[in-house]
Amino acid sequence: MAKRRFLPQYVTVFRDRHGKERFRFRRKGYTSRYFASALGTEEFRQEYRGFLDAPESSVAVAIERAAPGTIDDLVTRYLATPSRLGPTVATQAKVRAILCRFRESYGAKPVARIGFEHIDAIVAAKLPKVLVGKRMEGGVEAARKLRKELVRLFDFAVKLKMRSDNPVNQAERVKVARGERSKGFHTWTEVEIAQYRAHHPIGSKPRLAMELMLWTGQRRVDAIRMGRQHIRDGRVEFSQTKGGRELGIPVAPQLLEAIVAMPIADKGHLCFLVTEYGKPFSNPGFGNWFRDQCDEAGLPQCTAHGLRKAMMRRLAELHMGNQTLKSVSGHENDAEVATYTRAVDQRRMADHAIRQLASWEAQINDSANPGEISKL
Repeated sequence: MAKRRFLPQYVTVFRDRHGKERFRFRRKGYTSRYFASALGTEEFRQEYRGFLDAPESSVAVAIERAAPGTIDDLVTRYLATPSRLGPTVATQAKVRAILCRFRESYGAKPVARIGFEHIDAIVAAKLPKVLVGKRMEGGVEAARKLRKELVRLFDFAVKLKMRSDNPVNQAERVKVARGERSKGFHTWTEVEIAQYRAHHPIGSKPRLAMELMLWTGQRRVDAIRMGRQHIRDGRVEFSQTKGGRELGIPVAPQLLEAIVAMPIADKGHLCFLVTEYGKPFSNPGFGNWFRDQCDEAGLPQCTAHGLRKAMMRRLAELHMGNQTLKSVSGHENDAEVATYTRAVDQRRMADHAIRQLASWEAQINDSANPGEISKL
């Protein structure tokens, strides 16, 4: 049975009448709930976050306690229906976190008295990156996401007749000079991929983790869920956590080699990648662990997400179209693909383009002038 000191706050463990280990969420004022997912998985973490942030039994109580007409009242009512936040549990958790932080800072403010100038100041305060604990918070993308969610929140306020207009629509959009735009996660280069492979040999978990993300081109939240049960007819068949798109990615020989080379002791799990305790990784836990593997290989600039971008870069450099790229990544539109292929090797593609063009022109000239082309 799981040791109690490793359990999250408000979670207890027991064995039911069938001898099965069960986990229960119990907190005063909240509905007692049972977890459907295994301890240590990303799904368990999302369930736990949902139990903490949006307990159904406490919604009415929370609304009663919030001062009517305040930001606290508005956010509480908005969060009461999780489907407003997004289509998946993961998206809902992210949006809930953004709005809860907003409520913590401005909960006592009257909704009716918030003007566009207040929204400008609130969003601008999110622009600087600051160190909070061990992680950086804020930045351009954080400010944009906050503004996006505030648009929806104040649209809801209009529906509730807390106010007649949406002040966010009148506020300034987040503008960044071209040279100051974030490039996002670093895209792995071929040199960096080779360096990582040289440090982490075939048969090691760090090597399998890298090959799995590189050759499937998926987000880490999906890569850590993959296992042998997902391989059918030479493909990894799975449903993406974000958006729920069903994909079937052929297993590349390089990935297959990394899977087969793993020790026998690591082949009995439902997930290819597990912790040292044999449990599935959580999404943040895997990110931290893989960060350490990159550091050990002398690649502090590299991350798990950068491998997804490397797959897209490789496909683009091989002159594959956007539809082909989307069939692998699961993206739904070309704008998203463009974001991931900005790190394409411009020189390599330009070399190929000029060679192709020069060859084409030579063929045209040879066809028009069978004799030797005069030298300029």
